[in-house]
Amino acid sequence: MGTNGKSAATEALAAAGDHLQAQDVGALDEAMSGASKKLNLTNSSLVERLIYGPQPELSELTSGVNAMNAAKTNEADKILDTALSLLESGQAFTSDKKLSSKLRKEVSTNTAYGFTVPAEFGGLGLNYNQLAILEESLASNGLGALAVELSGQLTIGSSSLLGYGDDKQKSTFLPMIAQGRITSFALTEVGVGVNAKKIEAYVEKDESNNCFRLFAQGAANKLYITSAIHNGLMAIAARIGKGGKKIGLFIIELPKEDVNNDEYQFKITEGNSDAFKSIYNSRIEFINFPIPAENEIKADGVEVLFYCLRMGRCMLTAMCAGYQKMMAVDSINYAKQRLGVGGHIIKHELPRLGIGKILGGALASQALSHLSLSQDSQGVDLAGLRDISKSYAASAALNSLIACERVIGGRSFDKESRITEARVNMHVFGIVEGENDLILMGMIKDITSKFTSSYMVSMLSVLQEANMVNGEAVSKENRILKIDLKTFIKHPMRCLTATGKLILKPGLYKLIGWILKNAICEIPHIVGRFVPLWMKTRYVEVPADLKKYVYYAERNLRKCKWLYLGISLYYQLEQTHAQVPIQRLGKKIELLVAMLALCTHASKQDESQQAIAALQSEIMKLEIEGIQILKGLSSTETLRRHLIKVGDDALNGNSSLIKDIKPQVFAHDWQSK
Repeated sequence: MGTNGKSAATEALAAAGDHLQAQDVGALDEAMSGASKKLNLTNSSLVERLIYGPQPELSELTSGVNAMNAAKTNEADKILDTALSLLESGQAFTSDKKLSSKLRKEVSTNTAYGFTVPAEFGGLGLNYNQLAILEESLASNGLGALAVELSGQLTIGSSSLLGYGDDKQKSTFLPMIAQGRITSFALTEVGVGVNAKKIEAYVEKDESNNCFRLFAQGAANKLYITSAIHNGLMAIAARIGKGGKKIGLFIIELPKEDVNNDEYQFKITEGNSDAFKSIYNSRIEFINFPIPAENEIKADGVEVLFYCLRMGRCMLTAMCAGYQKMMAVDSINYAKQRLGVGGHIIKHELPRLGIGKILGGALASQALSHLSLSQDSQGVDLAGLRDISKSYAASAALNSLIACERVIGGRSFDKESRITEARVNMHVFGIVEGENDLILMGMIKDITSKFTSSYMVSMLSVLQEANMVNGEAVSKENRILKIDLKTFIKHPMRCLTATGKLILKPGLYKLIGWILKNAICEIPHIVGRFVPLWMKTRYVEVPADLKKYVYYAERNLRKCKWLYLGISLYYQLEQTHAQVPIQRLGKKIELLVAMLALCTHASKQDESQQAIAALQSEIMKLEIEGIQILKGLSSTETLRRHLIKVGDDALNGNSSLIKDIKPQVFAHDWQSK
């Protein structure tokens, strides 16, 4: 932490003059910290340890595949068999391609909607590795819509109650969930999207009726709420009091139909989105809507959201594995039967490469999903890994979709193709549960927070002081974001003073000590590079074709601490706005962790899957090598300089390329009155 108990990131934003963002980040940090305490974590993040040490044992990295191999259940098989039987008989979907009520009813008799709900509340009481297998199986067999619905029901839906509900709330609502009452979580709003700390929906206490009154009108309508239906259950985030600072969370039993009477109004309409089009996706309005006082979950609503999101991201990763397996099967089936130039398509290298990418994305997504779930069950902080799992899997699924389209061609766009049904989901997975690039930047903040707070805080405090004169913040144009030759020339005395203060700070020598210590610790690794991999006892159980990729991933992950140090020293306070280099570092770490998870996972599988892992690792290695961080700082800064001009032209309406084109009006326009 920085001074005053605030995170270093929060203080850096404030010192850089971005006080509003500092407030938002500080509030989110506080909520995330609360969720971590609730989880009773016993070990630091795997990703953090891979970069900063101590190095985890390979047995920790294979814990996910071991958990997966032990997680097959008869209950999941029954649910899958029931769903597949209805799919094959044409009863799983309605004529407009929605999940059928018959499908929901039949899988509900097998307690699909209560899969992870404890048995005492009428559920099956199974674990999340077992749920991930079911999610993957459904998605791989053309039932991704059901997988999405079950995931929402059992992660962000029931988890809020399991983690934060009181005994009465659990005994009331968990049996309803287990019996198949569709459950949703309402955060997103028309006006602010998913910015949890900016939501405008609010409740006011109605003492005379012992309830809260919910108001979510106009731009405060809840929007794109998956599984929000009449007569369903909903956990809804709303401010306590209009304009209040605290975000509360409430459980609602939604009415069986729209209501418009003298007491309150309630209305559900279609969200009008192509995403998740086979299930419910809604816009909801509440005016003076009554919520019984006992339905308030006594916790910060954003904290509960973070608590639930970790499982939501793991299940999304499992679904991505399933969707990609489906694409691989259909691509291979087509390529084996379709004649191209010189024989069947499957005989040619490029279609094989496309199929290999799809299979590799599926296997890596599976590996990340089960590794994350295994880590969570063992009390390990999922910081970094939950973000990497989701971001990698969503990106891989989209790339696999493109590869599938290249192999199959026009038939992949047929209206009846299950690839067509999956297409929009593959795009939207990069947005839901956190937009990929944003969560990668958040991941960097999370896994480097201890280092930043321990070793970079002196530089931060010196720059903070340099931007204050007589107790007042200097103007934006006089703000010093980093001390370099350019700022020395512009502000010589302030820079000299700041440099002098930094030299006198014990923290500077603490950082120098860290650099020397870690440089010395690297010496055995440098010497070890001359030792053949087959002689290294650490990799004795790793198959020959995968050893070099496990070693490559671990070695380059250790290098990432030096890359982050270089970025921090180069950008200093400017790092708070330097999104491009941080995102690039995040992507590099994502690919390295995915490679490591993939290879250790495949090391416990058969030779066919090991071959997939080796191919995918080589593909990822080429991408990793193309991401230059410190060597590419010059080109990055050139890019950022051009970005300022292009962005400013776009902002000010000066982009001549598009000046004569009128934009389309917004869907769900939050600015209209």
